[in-house]
Amino acid sequence: MTDIRRYPLLPGFGARDERAALLSVETLSHAARYAYDRPPSADIVVLESADAMTPYLDCIDELTRASTDTNPQFESVTLAASMEHLQGGAAARVALVWSAPDSGGKRQLLGVFPYKSVRGHFGIPAPVWSLWEHIHSYTITPLVRAGHERHAIRRFLDFADQSGAALVRFPVFEALGAFDAALDEVLHGRAWRETDRHERAFLQSDLDEDAYLATHIRKKKRKEFSRLWNRLAEQGDLKFVVHEGGEGTAAWVQRFLTLEAAGWKGKRGTALKVRPHERAWFEAICAGAAAQDKLVRTELTLDGKPVAMLASFRAGAGLYTFKIAFDEAYAKYSPGTLLMLKGIGAFLRDGRTEWVDSCAIPGHPMIDHIWAQRRTMRSVTVATRHRAGPLFLSWSVAATRLAENARARLRVLYYRFRKEIENDQAD
Repeated sequence: MTDIRRYPLLPGFGARDERAALLSVETLSHAARYAYDRPPSADIVVLESADAMTPYLDCIDELTRASTDTNPQFESVTLAASMEHLQGGAAARVALVWSAPDSGGKRQLLGVFPYKSVRGHFGIPAPVWSLWEHIHSYTITPLVRAGHERHAIRRFLDFADQSGAALVRFPVFEALGAFDAALDEVLHGRAWRETDRHERAFLQSDLDEDAYLATHIRKKKRKEFSRLWNRLAEQGDLKFVVHEGGEGTAAWVQRFLTLEAAGWKGKRGTALKVRPHERAWFEAICAGAAAQDKLVRTELTLDGKPVAMLASFRAGAGLYTFKIAFDEAYAKYSPGTLLMLKGIGAFLRDGRTEWVDSCAIPGHPMIDHIWAQRRTMRSVTVATRHRAGPLFLSWSVAATRLAENARARLRVLYYRFRKEIENDQAD
C-alpha cells in the first residue's frame, strides 16, 4: 500500500531560520498512481524506495540533461538500482527539490539529493544528514539544474533545517564545478568546514595517443610497457577491444563477474559475484546504461579469452571508469595496466568523450603514473540552524579527520600487501 505523508515539517530544536518560508514536504514509500499524471504539489518530494521513484524517472532524466555537472550514479537507472539493492543500514532516501509552482501550477525539478539520516554520528545526539555514499560510490555530486543551483541547494538545506538535522555532509563532490561554486555562495552566513580535498587521475588532452604517451610517460617506462605487451602477445592472439551498445552486454557482464571472482576479491569474499545484492545491482546498472548507450566495455583478450576487463559509464561529455578485473594468472604482465594504457588512445579518439575520470583513490599506484591530468574532489560538512550545530560541526570534523587518517594508513598497508602478492605470483 502506498504510504503518502504530506506535511509541512515542524522546525527542530532551534533548527529553522525564521526568515525562511516553511517548505511543504511529501513522502512516498511506494509509487503513487496520482503522481504519474499530475505535477507534484509539494516543494520537496521524498522517495523512500526504488518503486517510489518510478513516476519521476522521466523528470530525473530531463534534469540529468539540464545539469551542468554530471554524476552517472545519481541518474535514474543507477539510482533506482542502488535504492533497490544497496540501501542496507540506515535507509537511503531521495529528496526531489522542486521550484515554486508557476501560474498553471506546474513545478520544475531543480535538484536530486539522495541522502541518509543517521543518529549517533560520532556520538552526536541529533540526526546528521549525508548525501548518500555507498560501498561503490565514486562521486557524490548532486544533480542540480543549470542556472538554479543556488536555489536548489538552499531549499535542500532549509529542508534539513526543518527536519531537525544538526549537520549536512556533502562528501566527495567535484570541485570547481557548478555545484561547488553555488554551494560556496549559499554557505555564506552558515557554519561549515571543508573536511577533505584531494586529486585523482583524470584524462583530458588534445594530443593523439602517441604524443600523449611520449609527453607524459618516461621513455624507460614506455619501453617496459611495450616489453610486457610483447611478452603477453607471445602467449597467443592478444587484442584490445571496445564494445558499445547493448548487444552482448549480459554475456560480457557475466564474464566480468566470473573474472573478478576468480581473483583475490573472490577469495576474500568481496567480489561482486559472491555478494547477491551487489551482483544484482551491477547487472542492473550495466543493462540500464547499455539500453541508453551509456555503457562502454573495454577488454584485453588472449585467444578470445578476457585477461583484463573494464566497465565505464558515459555522463554528458565525460566517461567514468568504474570497475576493472584481470586474470591473476597473467599478473606478471600487468594486464590491468596494459588495458588502461590502450584505453588512452581509444578514449582520446572517441568523438563523444571530452574527458575521462578514473574514479580512483588519490595516489593510486597504477593509474596516477599513466594519466597525467587531475580532477579535484572536495568534502564539506555544514551546520544547520540547530542551536548546537556549530559545536557538533567542530566535533564531527575532528572525529572525521582522525578516522580518515586511520583509513589512509590502512590503505597504505593494503597496497603494500597487494604488491607483495603480485611479486610472489610473478616469481
